Amino acid sequence: MSNGKISRRQFLAGAGAMSATAVFGNELLAQANGGTQLRFLPRILRQTDQSTLNIITIMCDTLRYDHIGFHGNPWIQTPNIDAFATQSQVFDKAYCGGFLTLLNRAELFTGRYMYTIMGWEDLPQDAIVAAQVMSDADYTTGLVFDTWHLKDHGFFLDRGFQSWEWIRGQEGDRYRANPRHPRLPADPAKFRHGADVIEQYLRNTAGRKSEADYLTPKTVQSAINWLQHNKEYGAFNLHIDIFDPHEPWDTPQSYIDLYNPGYSGEQIIYPAYAPPHYMTADELNHMRALYAAEVTMVDHWIGVLLAEIDALGLSGNTVVILMSDHGFMLGEHNAVGKAWSTDTYYEPYSLYQELVHIPLMIRVPGVAPQRLNTLAQPADIMPTILDFADVSAPNGMHGFSLRPYMTGQSGSPRPAAIASRSLKQDLGPKQRITVTDGEWTLFDGAGKTTSELYFLPDDPQQQTNLIKSQCGIAQTLHTEMIDFLQSVGTPTETVDSWRKSPC
Repeated sequence: MSNGKISRRQFLAGAGAMSATAVFGNELLAQANGGTQLRFLPRILRQTDQSTLNIITIMCDTLRYDHIGFHGNPWIQTPNIDAFATQSQVFDKAYCGGFLTLLNRAELFTGRYMYTIMGWEDLPQDAIVAAQVMSDADYTTGLVFDTWHLKDHGFFLDRGFQSWEWIRGQEGDRYRANPRHPRLPADPAKFRHGADVIEQYLRNTAGRKSEADYLTPKTVQSAINWLQHNKEYGAFNLHIDIFDPHEPWDTPQSYIDLYNPGYSGEQIIYPAYAPPHYMTADELNHMRALYAAEVTMVDHWIGVLLAEIDALGLSGNTVVILMSDHGFMLGEHNAVGKAWSTDTYYEPYSLYQELVHIPLMIRVPGVAPQRLNTLAQPADIMPTILDFADVSAPNGMHGFSLRPYMTGQSGSPRPAAIASRSLKQDLGPKQRITVTDGEWTLFDGAGKTTSELYFLPDDPQQQTNLIKSQCGIAQTLHTEMIDFLQSVGTPTETVDSWRKSPC
């Protein structure tokens, strides 16, 4: 789709998951199926007379691009995100850079590609972070999160924020010690890490009485409280990091019933990262329903948050960025999770579209909504925030402000988006770098493993490897990859290890 304002046809196509009874405003509407609710409804935003813009970033961990109704999925129910998209600059060709969560946040907060020099480790002490730059520019800065990686391991990702609030309990967070032996919802052999992480998570979440006690609602309510208490003190920059729909997936039953009612088998809420042969067909189907349910719950609470932003009178002078860091394999390509990872074996999955293609929507007061083919990556978020805040950017950022592309500039800031796991760590011989120009995608194996090439317009599921017949295109993408690695200061020995032609 070419750049341009969203037409009536595109609006209807993108927002098709919303109720036909939707009206403009902030009313609470029940959906036709009686399940999900649309709290946030689309309307054209006008920028207020205030010249200084607030910035809110909403990160949803592990939210797949293709599990948003606006992006063409007729099965998933995401009415609030769909409505938000109709007000926003929708970047249809946004891709992760550093994969996974930790590298993503490092790039998001520094505007630099970090997977070339950083593993699963602390953010470098000398890294300049957006929160500090914004704090120095007299913005009130805050971080509200339940993504436990930001604090639990001491990665220093809270650096520079004037305030931070950690909602405890996600995944393996060592939060509570009882109940000592919680009842498991499935055979522990089907869970990632066996029983250990699931047991800790079940301890952490024991005693919930209503949906408000779940971690996403608690995170959203904490963010709302932050906005209510800080909106009167001048311009602000708030980063909200929601760990869901990352596994474990254990929403209230009403969300699950939207997708697989009547199921009575095992609840594999944190599936083992491996080929899906350890599940029956019914279990695999239900696993997908559990993920979809988690997505819809996140959508509902994003709607609550967006409605409160409106109610507080902030929509006319606040840029809102909604995005994800990466996806999750739900059985596609004979894979579940993000890598084949057991106690005795590790194999990194290629970064197929299900993993690397991310949603990115930016709502800007006074800027007409549109869908963009601009190649965007997380390293672009810091420069974009600084641009909207009219704050001078520090030297050394690799990313580009996306603001010009929202206001008329055509094209992309880069010829190809490059995504990878850490190049600092030894992840085995099957490590690949993904290179895409938005149509052609190369999985470069550096001669250690096979390289693959796919043409996305004809083959969105990436089933037909064209590298033998289209070697020239693969070599062009490979050259762009090498040029990129050199341009961001990748160590010479690392670059040299990827120089072998893919075909």
